[in-house]
Amino acid sequence: MPQKTDLTGLLVDLVDEGIDFILVGGMAAVIQGVPAATFDLDIVHGRSEENVLRILAFLDRVDAYARGRPEGQRLRPDGVALSGPGHQLMMTDRGALDLLGAIERGLKYEDLLPDSITIFLRGRPVRVVGLEALLDLKRDATHPKDREKALLIRETLRRKLDRK
Repeated sequence: MPQKTDLTGLLVDLVDEGIDFILVGGMAAVIQGVPAATFDLDIVHGRSEENVLRILAFLDRVDAYARGRPEGQRLRPDGVALSGPGHQLMMTDRGALDLLGAIERGLKYEDLLPDSITIFLRGRPVRVVGLEALLDLKRDATHPKDREKALLIRETLRRKLDRK
């Protein structure tokens, strides 16, 4: 468990390290005005060899290890796993970080780029999947938490349109 959760700082540091990623999930919604709580960062990362090496170096600096393991088992990140489409659910010294090689429908970093926007956070450009695309991803969700999030995203989009 991290001593102090700082997801914004973790996100800014990912940008500062030059890691290619797109923010997805709860924080992508929150950063665009959806009134929801989130307790982790979900990113879809580029899976090039260079990017995976940057990710591994970063994860080492933030003392990352696999979440959900028995007490005392601190599995470190694996470059082979980060190069594939799977999910690496990590705990860092600043909070939970989920590294996703691909998300719903097998969408990779490159697939999500056209549906992403840039938001500046602490003066840094953060690539985030847009609300419309996020809603589309949540549309087929079966988990109650995801269906609830879809309702919040839909309402936030409606309110943004009403303000125009």
